[in-house]
Amino acid sequence: MTKKTEIDQLKLLAKRFAHATRSNHRDALDAIATTLSFPHWKALTVEVGQGWMPSEDDLAKVDAFVREYFPSLNGRPQFIEQSMSRPVGEPIKVGGIDGHAYQIFEFSGDIRMEGEGWRILIGEADFSQPLVEIEATHKETSPTNDRGFVEKALSIAVGEAVIVRAGIASDWPRRSTKPNAKGEVAHPIHGDMAAEWYCLHCDGKMTGTQIAGNLWHCPRCNAAPLDIFTSPWWLEGSREKPTVIENVKDRRQPEPEVKVLDTRPTLRLDEQSISILLRVALLEDANTPGERLGALLAKISVDDELGAWITFDMDLWPEIKEPEAAIAVADKLDMSLDLEVTCETFPFAWPGLGQVTTSTSEYVQMMLDAYEERGVVLRKKDDE
Repeated sequence: MTKKTEIDQLKLLAKRFAHATRSNHRDALDAIATTLSFPHWKALTVEVGQGWMPSEDDLAKVDAFVREYFPSLNGRPQFIEQSMSRPVGEPIKVGGIDGHAYQIFEFSGDIRMEGEGWRILIGEADFSQPLVEIEATHKETSPTNDRGFVEKALSIAVGEAVIVRAGIASDWPRRSTKPNAKGEVAHPIHGDMAAEWYCLHCDGKMTGTQIAGNLWHCPRCNAAPLDIFTSPWWLEGSREKPTVIENVKDRRQPEPEVKVLDTRPTLRLDEQSISILLRVALLEDANTPGERLGALLAKISVDDELGAWITFDMDLWPEIKEPEAAIAVADKLDMSLDLEVTCETFPFAWPGLGQVTTSTSEYVQMMLDAYEERGVVLRKKDDE
């Protein structure tokens, strides 16, 4: 490999780095030079003029650096393919801050950094607001109570988010992340080219530079790329007009929002859940097909004072039979339970058949035989 070829290889890697990081080629060249311990690209070229040339190790070092941002360098798989194939529980980075261990996970472009009782969430868009979540059970002891710890954690999480965003950009055409002289950019998914774009989610109007600068998420509401279009077609025929989104110079990532959450499993003993538990208990009490029908069709009511009552059909549930399992469940839930019997419309004729056997299959056969002998059996195909 000649010196010219080796320098051209560095320039090509710089071009790939610029594509992934959405930077200009000059800044990318400086980044490549810095990787090789030069202060900038110009200093590297001066050394080249004096006979220096990158070794194979130097080229491998730069290749590894660029590949971190451009994972599909020299071929597939693309970033999104790698992301979707990664097991959900597999972190992309592990480490520790001031003695507190953490893991970082990536899913569909979003970053989740977590430790014992805390987590930091950073969205795919460049200017999404970081969210710091603290488990209520760790509120007093969480390291996130220390602002210095949060700043260190955010710095690490944001660094990983930068790499993830670069991986996404590397999957997209360069014209999707770098506006041309007219300010036009190409949509990374359906390829439309325009200098003005509109958000389906908030009716915002933005420039190509604005949308490309936020990884194709709306600068106002962070709507995803699939909600961004070249015209506000959904407003046709209405009085609503798109709202121009202000272009903020030197825009920075918002300060993190901090939330204290209790994510422990919560059992809500409301009418629905209590009714379900009581009905399951009734099915446990039922021995015959008739009783099981009675358990399924019984009316269960729960009031606001943790009282419940069950209304049975007298043809389905023996009046003398105590639903012991249901009573036990009510006791566990510390609630009163009243039992009632009424005469409802039995779904089948000859309710007594349901008490003759414990087998549902035998009951169905006896019922079919009785209907065939003394009534009519209408099957679905007979009704068509």
